[in-house]
Order: sequence, then structure tokens, then C-alpha cells
Amino acid sequence: MLEALKSGGGPMPNLKSAGPRIPSWSPESSIDYMNGVGARTAILSFPITFAFPREKSPAICRQVNGYAAQVRNNEPRKFGFLAAIPSLLDTEAALSEIRHAFDNLKADGVMLLTRYEDKYLGHPDFVPIWEELNKRSSVVLVHPGTTFASAMINKYVDPSVAEFPHETTTTSLDMIMNNTVRASPNCKIILSHAGGTLPYLLRRATALIPIFAAHIDPPPKPIHEIIEDSKAFYFDLALSSTSYTLDTLLRNFPRDHILYGSDYPFAPTPATTALAKELDEYDMDDETRDMIYWKNAEALFPRLKSC
Repeated sequence: MLEALKSGGGPMPNLKSAGPRIPSWSPESSIDYMNGVGARTAILSFPITFAFPREKSPAICRQVNGYAAQVRNNEPRKFGFLAAIPSLLDTEAALSEIRHAFDNLKADGVMLLTRYEDKYLGHPDFVPIWEELNKRSSVVLVHPGTTFASAMINKYVDPSVAEFPHETTTTSLDMIMNNTVRASPNCKIILSHAGGTLPYLLRRATALIPIFAAHIDPPPKPIHEIIEDSKAFYFDLALSSTSYTLDTLLRNFPRDHILYGSDYPFAPTPATTALAKELDEYDMDDETRDMIYWKNAEALFPRLKSC
């Protein structure tokens, strides 16, 4: 990963709004972490494609995906990967990498950012991307990249604390209201960090959108469709496995759509291990726990059943 960063060349100003550091990573360090939290297999992703100039992004994504495929091939029981995709603003480059990742590298899915410049994932320009992913019944992890704030608002509050979850909420509502979710029924869309603030704000959205958008032609989709589309999402628990979050998710969303996630190595290990411990201690029945820990992941990634 660091080699890809070095090959990008030049300054990467987008990293200013992406968190405090770019961590080192190796298969060995990942396995050590997995052993520590009791994970059997890790699905790798590369969430900083936004940091590169658009003209260099396709080559860097190709390099990163080739490396991820090699790691998977070396340790297929330990690793899978979600392909890094160049900016969706370059439709042909994005489609080319999607096809290469699935046809040649046998990727387990793809990772998309919540936003590309000022366009969230429900934007009409991205319809060809979603059509290709839907055709392939792809798993799609949605992860924040940058925020609109160019610098930290408060020196103590990293963008990942609050801005990232809000980015995920905004893009999820954009995908619902622009019909991306309903038009891509074969895609399994995973929202990182338990959907950001979507579980908390969903009822607010269904109360306000029909009123605020009543004058728009065509009118917004009815409340029941907004709720149905929200329940089509999957939710990973990276940095989000507290009782507050789990109570809301399990009360309002299908339990077979909730997955363990770690955010390793970008999130500080003390935080991720503490939250993994909270998940272990959360009061739920054994069947629900098995679903969140491994059964739901096996349903999304069937090859893991043979690992």
C-alpha cells in the first residue's frame, strides 16, 4: 500500500481531511491483529484512492488490486479483497477496473467512496457504474474518503469522529432518493461504520422529505419505499459496536444485514480492540451473535464457506 502511495508522486492534499495518518500494513501484522480479536478471515480494502490525482488513480488502483489479489492467493483462508476503483468521475477508467478486478483477479467485491468531488453515489452520472455492478451481483463497500472541511474544525476532533459518519448518511440517502438502491437489487451494499448516522436519522428523513420535497416533480418516493430501501443496506460495525448503536440496528434493521468490521489498520488499535470487546460483551442471543460474527459474511462471500 505504501508503495502505491510513493508511486503516486507529488503532494496529496486530500489526505488533510482524511484522518491523522497513513499506517503501515503487512499480511503478517494483519494476521496478528486478527488473532488478537478472534477473526479467521479479513476482507481487505484500500480506502484512500481519493488521495491521488485523477490521471494517476487508474494505474495505482491496478497496482493495489494486483497486490491484494496476490495476498489473497498466498493466504486464501485468511484474506479476500474488495477492489479499489478509480474515481467514478472517469466512467471508462472505473468500468475498466471493475471488469479487470472481477474477470482477471476474481475480486470479492469493490469498495466505493461516499463521494467523488461534489457527487454522491446516487448521482445520475454513476448509473453506468451501478449497472455494471448490478450485472455482476457485486458486494459494494461504501466508505468515506474526504469531507468538505479542508481542515480539522477542532484540534481534538479528527474528521473520522463525526464527519465520516455524516458522509455515509448523506450518500445513503442520495442512493435511496435517486433510486440507486432499488435499481441495483443484485448489489449487496455495505455501509461502513454502521451506516453512519442513518439508523438514527432515518425517521427524521421520512418525516421531513415528503414535506420539504412535495413541490418537486416527480414527487419523492413514499415513506414506505424509503424505509424498504434503507433495509436493503448491509451495515458493518467498524468503530460502531457500542450498545447504543447495536440497540438501534437490531431494533430497526434485519439482523442478517449486520457484519463485524474493524477498520484495521487505519483506526487506532486500542480503539478497535476496545470496541471488539464491547461487541463480545453485548447481550444478544447466540444465533444473532453467530450471524454478526461470521454467518452473514459467509452469505455475502460464499467462497469463505470452504475456507
